Amino acid sequence: MKTYPANNAWKQLNALLPSGFRMSEVNMPLEEEWEWKGNKIHLDRYPSPDAKYRLFLHHGVGTNGRQMSMIFGHKIAALGYDVVAIDNLGYGMTEVNQKDITYEDWVHCFADFVHAETKRDYKKPVLYGLSAGGMLCYNAACFMQEVHGIIGMCFLKNDDKQIGKETAKFGWANRLTFPVMKALCKIGFKRVKIPMKAVSKMNCLANDKDALKIFLKDKTSAGASVQMQFMYEYAHYKLPVPVNQFDKCPILLTQPEKDRWTPLHLSEISMKGIKAPYTVKILENGGHYPMENTALQQLVQYADEFIQSLK
Repeated sequence: MKTYPANNAWKQLNALLPSGFRMSEVNMPLEEEWEWKGNKIHLDRYPSPDAKYRLFLHHGVGTNGRQMSMIFGHKIAALGYDVVAIDNLGYGMTEVNQKDITYEDWVHCFADFVHAETKRDYKKPVLYGLSAGGMLCYNAACFMQEVHGIIGMCFLKNDDKQIGKETAKFGWANRLTFPVMKALCKIGFKRVKIPMKAVSKMNCLANDKDALKIFLKDKTSAGASVQMQFMYEYAHYKLPVPVNQFDKCPILLTQPEKDRWTPLHLSEISMKGIKAPYTVKILENGGHYPMENTALQQLVQYADEFIQSLK
């Protein structure tokens, strides 16, 4: 099993976090793997046998599961919750043993994992997603038998043209880029890999310049490459259940105040008319991947308050 001691990026990022959020030997997660369709899915786990709720953490397209544990997982686990962070296909320490990787795979891998965990050892499932992980949690929840709450740092309706334009590195070129991608996928180039930082605003991932440099060099997170078919499908994915019909569970948006990649108005577009109870909390001074002390403290506080309010 591939494990995070072999990866230096998260250790370097950890050193840049506020002292109260740094991980150490006393709050490190257990590393495990879960097999899904022949792939060895890496997990960071904070078990809590007596917990009522289990939080499932999902990264975005510029982060990984360990980076979720760093800013949120270990702190929310310290409050008594059972917590597990997943590395989806192509990210983190997960070992991929399939040829094709699509966004649909991400959705069903996560949904299947939540179902398997809930069946294995029942605790009420609550989902947390950072960046693209926010709407990934929503999409996966549409296929889940049981989910009690969703927390996201943003919610982006992938196929919305305005959102695509504002979040892409060269949004003005989308009208040309994606038809070309579609054509290339059809003629045998669907597995060609594209660096995510070449097509997205990955330069806005973190507001700390030193942290951003570390992220962009890390091939398990912001420096990762994805298959062309994944990128095309991600940008054209239709919500399994429209927001005006979604009523499975309450939703909390924890929006970083100084998010230069996915500002609040993009989530407002995506979640307009949401049927489920929907709350917005602003994380003061926080960047897209928040590393700022006040923002991180508020993230944990608001998440805890939200979960405690669930039935």
